[in-house]
Amino acid sequence: MNILWTLAFWSILLPATAQHLDTITVSVEGTSYVIFDEPISLVNLGTKAYVGKVENERMLFLKALAPNATPTTLLIQAGSKLFTGYIRYERNPSKSFYDYRVLDEGNTRSNQLSSTVAPASSKLTRMKVIKPNTHIREEKDGIDLECVQLFNDAERTYLKIAFHNTTTVAYVLDIVSFTYKEKLPRRLRNKVAPQFEEMKPDDRLEPARIEAGRTEAFYYSLPLYSTTEDGYLEIIFREKVGARVVTLEVPAQKIMKAPLL
Repeated sequence: MNILWTLAFWSILLPATAQHLDTITVSVEGTSYVIFDEPISLVNLGTKAYVGKVENERMLFLKALAPNATPTTLLIQAGSKLFTGYIRYERNPSKSFYDYRVLDEGNTRSNQLSSTVAPASSKLTRMKVIKPNTHIREEKDGIDLECVQLFNDAERTYLKIAFHNTTTVAYVLDIVSFTYKEKLPRRLRNKVAPQFEEMKPDDRLEPARIEAGRTEAFYYSLPLYSTTEDGYLEIIFREKVGARVVTLEVPAQKIMKAPLL
């Protein structure tokens, strides 16, 4: 009888037609993200082999609790919309971000969701007029680096890095490299091979030379990549004419909870 009352209760509150989600793939080590337009009020996973956590009202973080977890059902209510689908375990998911925001309602068809993403270059340009939303800083050899903006969308992570040359010698840029790394517990550091993933920016706005005493801004868009909560993105600036090398570490927690752009 209680089950019948529960079903009747939800049948009144939830919309009659649900929208179908893609099958969400998750792992034990990393996190998969599902993003909606409206606040999430209900999440139901078919089994206890998976766990979900709502952040910032509109983002759902999903993980598997054990390898080879059996696929199961997934039900989510965001605002007045009901979404149904499946969740399954993959050791290395090919996709970690699922964006179900309707960005252009004029092009939305029945039972379909628009996931149009603006070109990276246009978003990097937009960032020039957006206020700083984070402060991650490193200083070495007279070079002061600070990540002052951090955003995500359905396909990319966006960063703005302020480069302040406090010396009287110009800094001629050679290359900037990006690598996601995992922080292993001390007891495993000599037993387990370091885990890392090199990333190549798909777009950038960067000066080739930073004059003495000047501050310049670097803008980058990177393909989305989910790492463990203890991981970080290592950004290394290398000098072309000289030996100054500066490393900036952006915690994965900051990236995973960055605002949407």
